Parts: sequence; C-alpha cells; structure tokens
Amino acid sequence: MKNLSAATFDELSGKTLELIRVVEMLCEACQKPMSRREKLLRKIQILSREDHQNLLNRARAHDRAEIDIESSKIYFYDHDFPGDVHPECIEKL
Repeated sequence: MKNLSAATFDELSGKTLELIRVVEMLCEACQKPMSRREKLLRKIQILSREDHQNLLNRARAHDRAEIDIESSKIYFYDHDFPGDVHPECIEKL
C-alpha cells in the first residue's frame, strides 16, 4: 500500500475502487491502536482528472489515506479516543 496522494491519474484511470473507512480506537495513555473498525463506504470510478482530483480532495478530510492498487481499495483512516486505556498502560501510570 502507498499514500493516496502518490497515486497518479494514469495509475487510477479507468479503475473501479472501493472506498473503505477505517477508524482506529486509540489508547488514551500511549495513543496506540486498541481496536479498529472498517466500513465499506462505496465504490467509485476514476474516469477523468476531475474524478481523481475529487478523490484527493476527499482524502484531506481524513487523518491518512492509503491505496492498494492491486486490490483496488482505498483506505481512509481516522482516529478516535474512546476514553479506554490498555491494561499495561494502566500499570505504568
């Protein structure tokens, strides 16, 4: 996988891509993932440079965006702090 912003129009042109939102639930103490949720948002086609630019614009709303060109999937990552802490992090506090 690579950063979505590094993917060129020529690489994506004519492809149908699945957009997947990944929410990583982070530990309040160490800020490392405790769990993650994935949800298929929708499928899109990149037929024009405008489609490509719209995709890049959409990616800016997320913490990170990665693409797996071989599987035709784009992952939009967001982070959330649910107020939980790893048990080992509690011991360190």
